[in-house]
Amino acid sequence: MSGCGCGQSPIAIGGCQPSKPACPPVACPGSKPCEREHCETIPLRDSAPYRLAATASSTDPTPYYTIANTHAALDPVVAQTILNSGTGTFPADDGTHNGQHTWLAGVVHIDPTSLRGNPTSVTISASVHVHNDGRNTACRLYGRFALWNGTTPIRTDLLGPPDLPAGADDNGVIPPTTVSLADVLAGKIVVELNLETGNDDTCRVGPKQWTVDSFVLTVRASAPGCGRPFLRTTCRNCDGAVTCTTDTLDGSTPYAAVPPVIPVASCQDGCATARPPCISTDRGNAITRGSDGCLYAPDTPALDPSPCNAARNTTGGLLVPRIDVTGIAPGGNSSIERSVDIDVTGTPGCPERWEIGARLTPVSAFLNAERQHANLLARTGTDVPIPESDIVLPEAGVYHIDSDVRYALGSATGGSGYIIGWLRDETTDTLLTSFTQIAAINAARQEQQGGTTHIMTEYPVASGPRTVRLHLMFVLTGGKISNAEAGGTDSNGATRMRFLKVRD
Repeated sequence: MSGCGCGQSPIAIGGCQPSKPACPPVACPGSKPCEREHCETIPLRDSAPYRLAATASSTDPTPYYTIANTHAALDPVVAQTILNSGTGTFPADDGTHNGQHTWLAGVVHIDPTSLRGNPTSVTISASVHVHNDGRNTACRLYGRFALWNGTTPIRTDLLGPPDLPAGADDNGVIPPTTVSLADVLAGKIVVELNLETGNDDTCRVGPKQWTVDSFVLTVRASAPGCGRPFLRTTCRNCDGAVTCTTDTLDGSTPYAAVPPVIPVASCQDGCATARPPCISTDRGNAITRGSDGCLYAPDTPALDPSPCNAARNTTGGLLVPRIDVTGIAPGGNSSIERSVDIDVTGTPGCPERWEIGARLTPVSAFLNAERQHANLLARTGTDVPIPESDIVLPEAGVYHIDSDVRYALGSATGGSGYIIGWLRDETTDTLLTSFTQIAAINAARQEQQGGTTHIMTEYPVASGPRTVRLHLMFVLTGGKISNAEAGGTDSNGATRMRFLKVRD
């Protein structure tokens, strides 16, 4: 058709494309009046992937139990609520099962009527948000977000970061994964999520509860020529040579087509969905269906002329500026987010001036090692790690770290020796402090002592999270020592760990 690409262009449905208003003729330089440059516009379709209507239905997770120790299935009603993008709870175990994980599984379904063309495969991706309600830290990599085909795992993504503390959040992601369309239609494709809800005797952590929400399932397909309709305008000079080729969505909005590109007329039947597009009858809907059967949208959105309206038209489309200010409410506690809170105050209406303030709220933490003292005498000369002392530095920055180490050291008949301690970054196997003497004894006869010694350092972290742990050792230098223990809590004091971020 000849239209030169001017005038309002409809949104083509199938092969429907009404003629456009005639364009003013353009004379070629030095030509006679009858010689004119001309442009031709044709409707095409590209091959961009399109999204399918997809859901997931709760199913028995037993076939997907692959982690050792005990298992528990999430309540099917709660599981379906989560799969419907709602919020559900993985309850904590009663503490009697070591390593228990609770499981959820959902079968992926698609609406066959949303298929276009004849694709043989689809791409599936998913995401979910989890929150450790506590009361304990999770052990290492504490769960899994996976995709299965029957009883064969095709994507197993472990949840991290390691040792997620109580009150912290994480996001599980299944990246786009190609699977057979026939297997999806047969109900073989399953999304699985499991979380550690019981005690774990590797890390010696207790039960914990999880809140799970924001589940999103995305299924896409692609077939040649079954992507988005667009218009291609080709202009030629008076000699018939092509001067330019332009792709647009509607005659004016630029569009980068995804090859291969196919004429609408040749793919109309194969690419049409089973149902025609539905046009909302809402009065605010600016899209209309013309008498020719095509859909029309206004060239320029109608904008409220109010001076308070910040929306405006740009070459890239409608722009709506927005400022998102997040932080901790005045008087609130510090968090694992940024270390500066922003306060914004404005008068009602359309203020020209805003008051903006900031408060330093560095990330910090305090931990009591709620455990009995480690028996260092039984492991004389050996590095004894204290995992109950673990603290997690959540982000990059410089941290002030200190520890109060509680100890007891004694000899029934006389003897000599000493206890030393140090801090180590378990994530990178880095020594934070040199060996610090916690206590020493050199007795000619019976002697018992106990107390608390302080270890302190500053530690720069390039990226988080990092796990810092206290290590202890007893060294015997002579005679007989009756007891050497440290790293726990007794009636006179406790082993404590603290950190404070002091700068970025």
